[in-house]
Amino acid sequence: MGRVPEVRVRAEAARRVASGRLWLTRRDLLKPPEIGPGEEVRLLSPEGFFLGRGYFNPESRIPVRIYTREDHPLDHRFLVRVLSQALALRQRVYPGEETFRLVHGEGDYLPGLTVDLYRGVAVVQIATAGMERRREEILSALREVLSPKGVILRNDLPVRKEEGLSLYTEVVWGEVSGPVEVRMDGLRFLVDPLRGQKTGFFLDHRENRRWVRRIARDLVVLDLYAYTGAFGLYALSGGARRVFAVERSAEALALAEENARLNGFSSQFFPLQGRVEEFLRDAPDAGLIILDPPAFIKSGKARESGRRKYAEINRLVLSSLRKGLFFTSSCSRFLSSEELLALVRQGARGVSLKLLSRHFQAPDHPENPAHPETSYLKGFTFEVTEPSG
Repeated sequence: MGRVPEVRVRAEAARRVASGRLWLTRRDLLKPPEIGPGEEVRLLSPEGFFLGRGYFNPESRIPVRIYTREDHPLDHRFLVRVLSQALALRQRVYPGEETFRLVHGEGDYLPGLTVDLYRGVAVVQIATAGMERRREEILSALREVLSPKGVILRNDLPVRKEEGLSLYTEVVWGEVSGPVEVRMDGLRFLVDPLRGQKTGFFLDHRENRRWVRRIARDLVVLDLYAYTGAFGLYALSGGARRVFAVERSAEALALAEENARLNGFSSQFFPLQGRVEEFLRDAPDAGLIILDPPAFIKSGKARESGRRKYAEINRLVLSSLRKGLFFTSSCSRFLSSEELLALVRQGARGVSLKLLSRHFQAPDHPENPAHPETSYLKGFTFEVTEPSG
């Protein structure tokens, strides 16, 4: 490897890097380097002091992403060390588990890289040109650290277009042609890593599903935007009487129905294909409603229209639930926890709310305190009652 280009950054940017920030904009650079997308750079203060190493992409709205504050190349040796550290953390947080998120981008100081592990099948998402250039080193390091029976590249993220990258899905190791069965908390789930949303399953809600199981005993449950039924099946495993699972995707709902069968809950699990808004107009009485919508705000430009969608769907739920428990969440990083809480309060006309619990993403999705973007999942559980007096 030849000499790595050096880039000096402005003083205020140097201070942010020193405090842990991993992204630099073009304005942060004193002079952008004349190199190709994804090439490595050494970052220096205005005075010439070393700050860290990252990779550069002139086509990206975030041209520099930092992966270390040490002077190490992003090579096989470095990746093995960082992946081993990430694995050790997951084994401590979830000992004995075979299904978890191994790499959470900036939360694990590997910007542009996500790796989920489903019982020996690693699903990799590469979002940036810098990581795409090191695709083979990433795959080699994963094989050394994990010895997986299968590796899938789910590089179908729309954000790749902003990096000048193509979209594709590829099985690069092992034989994976359909759903993989995983086990979590005594339950069985079919995960489709090739065609499912994200990497096939919402691992970030693990702790929140455990909470739902604790509070669901003897209740009728509405699982809205149910996807493959995980929330509802946790509720049934906690003693819920029955679950109505509402989901627009026929493919996801078919997996949800099969998951219910695998766990012996077919007679208590009622899959309903359709729009949640229409279902709520004539919803059955329930003691617990679970609202886990998709990200209505996918970019800063969609903030206001997305806020209106969150406000409306929470209002509809509260209009149909006069007494019971209400779990609500948002996976959009563009909506803060306090904003979601305010939207719920605005929709709570004619009912009283008691806030029982706040919810976050699971610890295998670590937050980087210098990156609010890594803190994206938030939620609340309320007891809903008629106003007293």
